[in-house]
Amino acid sequence: MKGIIFLILISTVMLFAACSKKEEVKDEAKTPENYEKIKGNLKSYSPTKITADISHLTDREKQLIKKLAEVGHLADQIFWKQSCPDAVAVRDSLSKLTDEVSQTYYKYVKVNYGPYDKLDEYNRFVGTGAEKRPAVGGFYPTDLTKEEFEKYLAAHPDQKESLESQYTIVVRDGDKLKAIPYHEAYPEQLEMAKLLDEAAELADEPTFKNYLKLRANALRTDDYFESDMAWMDIRNSNIDFVIGPIENYEDALFNYKAAHEAVIMIKDIEATKQFEKFLSLIPEFQKNLPVDKKLLPTGGVKSEGSQINLVNVAFFGGDCQKGTKTIAASLPNDPKVREAKGGKNSMYINMMTAKFEKIVVPIAKILLDPSIANMADSKCFLSFVTLHEVSHTLGREYVLGKEDLAIRKALQERYTPLEETKADILSMYNHFYLRDKKIYDNEYIKRAMATYIAGLYRSIRFGSESAHGKANLIQLNFLRSKGAITKLPNGKFTFDEKLFFEKVKELANLVLTVQANGDYEQAGQILSQYAVMSDELKAEINLLKDIPRDLDTEYEY
Repeated sequence: MKGIIFLILISTVMLFAACSKKEEVKDEAKTPENYEKIKGNLKSYSPTKITADISHLTDREKQLIKKLAEVGHLADQIFWKQSCPDAVAVRDSLSKLTDEVSQTYYKYVKVNYGPYDKLDEYNRFVGTGAEKRPAVGGFYPTDLTKEEFEKYLAAHPDQKESLESQYTIVVRDGDKLKAIPYHEAYPEQLEMAKLLDEAAELADEPTFKNYLKLRANALRTDDYFESDMAWMDIRNSNIDFVIGPIENYEDALFNYKAAHEAVIMIKDIEATKQFEKFLSLIPEFQKNLPVDKKLLPTGGVKSEGSQINLVNVAFFGGDCQKGTKTIAASLPNDPKVREAKGGKNSMYINMMTAKFEKIVVPIAKILLDPSIANMADSKCFLSFVTLHEVSHTLGREYVLGKEDLAIRKALQERYTPLEETKADILSMYNHFYLRDKKIYDNEYIKRAMATYIAGLYRSIRFGSESAHGKANLIQLNFLRSKGAITKLPNGKFTFDEKLFFEKVKELANLVLTVQANGDYEQAGQILSQYAVMSDELKAEINLLKDIPRDLDTEYEY
């Protein structure tokens, strides 16, 4: 039935055009069977206007933001092509239909950047095509399988580098596969580069101006190393900007290909100062990791040059805007840049605040035992997210004994959910470390644990097909199976203070070990054992049906 929903929508409009005023058609005869569900799903995204205070910026900085937004909208256009094979076609077809039913589907397609529901395990909800979102996204031929790709690479090793590149799409060329560089596949990149050159003329802060110029060159060549290095040099600019192909989530086949996104950020200097203390602790966090010390990199972890910035979002576009919205980022992803200059951890305060108030607090009131339900705390939510991003910098970047093999590449499509699990669980582990250093007291840690449990259910509702959804399923199922999180006779949840730290440490050790060894098979075992949605868990999530699952955001630019 889902396969003919789109045809039904079009037929409906034609039917209305043909009927006279006297010929009424009953709603139930013309409305697709999943329409009420889609209406409900659309409402599960709470309409939210995201704003950032720019009153303190100069007129040139305000002009600069508008120019950057132009670039961001082009990145958004590219991402529509990358999200899934027919995302653009379905969007454009529905946009021409003006009836209420068609417009509801159109709005939900825009939320999901295509006809596949991110919160419903990427099942198709409108149009004809595959019932599940193709793992190839918009990066490979729609009929390409993992086995065929790997077999082809084995027979054509000279094409391995170009076909596996983060910045190429793969197409069929007769009986061969061919890699097309992004700057050729997406003509928008050249227009983005031109606009970035214009933006650089408006930028007065030297390091930001340099970054914009180098990023323009990167978009023309698909070589992002130099501009990533320059981005790490930006410290004193009121404005920051993430632009280009960044994350690999959309490539569910191999996790190779990077998707376009844009984030315009306004730095909150005073809020940033409160969290800069974490930077000096990064080497200690690394040294204290609960894993065999032989698995740690011999050079330690790069903290000099790393940054923690608290910012307010002025614009999202592309990957970070799809479905569930990002609340923080730890970039760049290039391990060579991280080794040289550390990482930049950006906390999106306005996005985070909206999600905490609209989602985390209501979840805590429904699921947590009354003794801890009021412990959900915005400061703990912020410290958890901040330490999550810091934790992305911890552990190894390359497989032990194979310094030319990045863990990301070794674990392929299993990397991202494992990496998100690592960042989450180490965030909690490092909260305990900060307690031992007398930075946090026991009461703060209790509030952090309560906030964490509510946060697990927040992210599980992203869907079991998303990397973050899988990561939170792993944590919740692991900790519940070990007795660290318990369900009381009243159906509410609490935590076992004595067991919690021990089991957090146990899960952290497991994930760090798998990553260090580049163990693809064991990564799969973790996912198959813990990244599962039980009937009991589905029932618990159903209790949250009246709470928004995420935000439907709009911006001023």
